[in-house]
Amino acid sequence: MKITKIAVFIIFILFTLSSTFTFAVSPDTQSVSGEYQIGPENVLRIDIYYGRDKNLSRTVRVSSKGVITFPLLGEIEVNGLAISELQNKLTYLLEKDYLVNPQVSVFIEQYSTVSILGQVKSPGVYPIKGRLSIIELISSAGGFTKIAAINDVRIIRTEQDGSKKTLKIKAGDIINRKGKEGDNMQLKSGDIVTVAESFF
Repeated sequence: MKITKIAVFIIFILFTLSSTFTFAVSPDTQSVSGEYQIGPENVLRIDIYYGRDKNLSRTVRVSSKGVITFPLLGEIEVNGLAISELQNKLTYLLEKDYLVNPQVSVFIEQYSTVSILGQVKSPGVYPIKGRLSIIELISSAGGFTKIAAINDVRIIRTEQDGSKKTLKIKAGDIINRKGKEGDNMQLKSGDIVTVAESFF
């Protein structure tokens, strides 16, 4: 009985050490579930404290390629990172070559946006605060008009290389739960959503 308890305790310690080590060497491997992901158009305020009365603060805009430029570090890939992940990444890079025990804070001052046009009650530009699905955007825009073709919703998306692609969404099927799981697409910064007019 005592041997079993000791074995369980040893396994727990090894698991804890293993998790800590993985995080330390890979501060930016995966997105933190549920957190807002940084994207193009975001404006970030970054505050770094590295000693008594010593700080470095900058407001930076994420480029269309998903990078920022920061003193000492140059260009940094930030697209898709959660706030906590970017704080960890900056801390890791600054500690590695420049500063001792930097304290990094990141705040979003301006969110990414998407546009919705056509047969919704309140077309316009909407911020992406967290994850935003196509159905959530339509709801934010007041829902469909009476003459909307609810199964003819299109997303015009600009890729990182500048090319554009159009995705057709059957929003009516999603709302009525006839669509496949995953059809309720998550929108990305710069997406333009159009809702066509019904001919019937």
